[in-house]
Amino acid sequence: MTLDNNPTEDPSQGADQPATATTDAKGEARPQADGQTALEQELAKREALCTEAESVAGEKDWRRGPSDLRRLADEWRSLRRWHDPREDELQRRFDAAREAFYAARDAAREDAGKKKEALAAEAERLSKSDHWKATGDRFRELMDEWKAAGTAGHEVDEELWQRFNKARRSFYDAREEHFKQLDAARAEAKAKKEALVERAREAAKTSADWKGVEWRAASARMKELMDEWKAAGVAERADNDRLWKEFTEARQPFFDAQHAHYNKVEADQKEAAEAKQALVDEARELSEAGDFSREATERAKDLDRRWKKLGYAGRELNDRLWEDFNKAKEGFWEKKRAYGEERHEEWRQRTEDAIERRERRISNLKEQTDHLRERIANAYATDHVEEMQERLDEKLDLIKQIEDEVKDIKSRLDD
Repeated sequence: MTLDNNPTEDPSQGADQPATATTDAKGEARPQADGQTALEQELAKREALCTEAESVAGEKDWRRGPSDLRRLADEWRSLRRWHDPREDELQRRFDAAREAFYAARDAAREDAGKKKEALAAEAERLSKSDHWKATGDRFRELMDEWKAAGTAGHEVDEELWQRFNKARRSFYDAREEHFKQLDAARAEAKAKKEALVERAREAAKTSADWKGVEWRAASARMKELMDEWKAAGVAERADNDRLWKEFTEARQPFFDAQHAHYNKVEADQKEAAEAKQALVDEARELSEAGDFSREATERAKDLDRRWKKLGYAGRELNDRLWEDFNKAKEGFWEKKRAYGEERHEEWRQRTEDAIERRERRISNLKEQTDHLRERIANAYATDHVEEMQERLDEKLDLIKQIEDEVKDIKSRLDD
């Protein structure tokens, strides 16, 4: 697939001629700089065309790829041939990219042909199936796989498509005929079920003075209606669902009347029992937590208020729940009282210790004042007497202050 390049042109033909030589000081020929630059520029263009061709080959876009490669080949042929060894290497690289693209395309077409052949064969096998749902789903999957298989070439694609589509149409035509027959049966089932709905509405009427015999007879009628419903067949799905809902709603007043009182009493007792059990658990949690703060105490008080609002929990549970609740909440109050007494005793001990410390200090200060008085009485220097008198007055003031503190603390201790 090597591309033909332009033949070497006459050196006299302007800008396309190869670089000419000039003579240096020794008389030796050397290439002109502008010719060398042109060669490098065109080699760079060929390098870029190789890179683009390799990119096209890598993308494997079978629709756009051929036109892109033709465009690149045209650009390649438009470049001048310099007979440089590097051109040959780039030529091989360019041809290799083109060959890789077409080889990959041929392989892809062959693979697509095998896939479509297998899909056509499977479609032909499925065309006789009467598993309408599963086979219909599979035919949709086959169509998705057909679209994803790629092209095997126009002629092969067309031949295999005719086989594949014929098999599909055969199945869909048979399925259509089957559902036409179903439609007639569903219309008949719809009419029967509409009549059953009306009969159920009539049969669901009850009376407050019914006895057991009436309830049993009405229950038997409801069972007969259900048996007829099951034997009536299946209508269209939307109709079937709607009619079943109407049939159920028509019968429901009978069952509601039969069980309403018992169900309500049972539900109310169950709800009360669950709520009381929750309060028992909460009371136990409070009792075991050891938290006697104001918030915890308010929660404990609120338990009684909430309990009083709850209803009867039934003969078997009500008394037991009350005993459990009372035991748990009394446990909290007993622990709170013990905790308060313990805290009060600790406070009293700390208070007495504080009084004792102050009294010891007062005693010490009084000893100091007695000593100062004695020194004042025996002093000769006036300055020293005045200084000692000031110290005495300060200590007497301090004694008075501490005595007042002791008096205040004792008054709080006696309260």
